[in-house]
Amino acid sequence: QVASFVLFGIMCMMVPQCRGFEGVIVICLFLGLCDGFFTTIMAPIAFELVGPMQASQAIGYLMGLMAVPMTAGTPIAGYFNDYFGNYHAAFYFAGVPPIIGGLVLSVVPLVHQRMLQKQRLDSGKDKMLAPEAVVNGELLPGCPASEAHM
Repeated sequence: QVASFVLFGIMCMMVPQCRGFEGVIVICLFLGLCDGFFTTIMAPIAFELVGPMQASQAIGYLMGLMAVPMTAGTPIAGYFNDYFGNYHAAFYFAGVPPIIGGLVLSVVPLVHQRMLQKQRLDSGKDKMLAPEAVVNGELLPGCPASEAHM
């Protein structure tokens, strides 16, 4: 998803560089692929982050937040066209948020790993250093501990 965000931003910035129809087709192909990658991965990420009970609500919030720039983008691009005389600045500015978002998303797993390590260290201080004894029956899946001690 991070790669699709960054590539999406780069492709947006490359639209003004196209000199022929073939270039626009290639860029639109990559834009569509990146959008498809993001859309398909959105649901599994929502399930992982908030769980299955709140996943639909999280996806709804995400779609609602995505609607704001989608709605405001066209008038802003028109303003840039009036001010600069072309749409180049609009495409360059449209590429910046996905690139920044991709870079921020690339840092999230590192922060999450550090938080998990800190929790493990904090919880390890309260326990004894010796590992707990495990009964052989508890190692088998589906075998409750009460049956294992019989």
